[in-house]
Amino acid sequence: MSKSLNARCIRRWEVEFKPLCDSKVNPYWRKRHLRGYIRDCALTTADCMVERMAEENARVDFGIIGWSPEFADWYRERREQYRKEALDHLNEDATTDEIDEEIQNELEAWND
Repeated sequence: MSKSLNARCIRRWEVEFKPLCDSKVNPYWRKRHLRGYIRDCALTTADCMVERMAEENARVDFGIIGWSPEFADWYRERREQYRKEALDHLNEDATTDEIDEEIQNELEAWND
């Protein structure tokens, strides 16, 4: 992929919200929200994807399924390395469907 994970998340959030950010359709959301609030949400989504993948990869390498104090200490020392590897992987291989699924999960969390 030629665009970064952040850029693709921003684009997918814009696609999701563009129909809603029209004053004829919605009295609350406006086009300016696409540049501000929605952009922040997209960057949060990208960061969550990276963090989740980094933690999952670290758990596999450490050999546990859950979270333990030993794992927390071990992961704290290696967190940046795992985040960099996860970001590199997601920049190359994250699909639009995966990003859309993450956005839908985020929107469902808003409704809880």
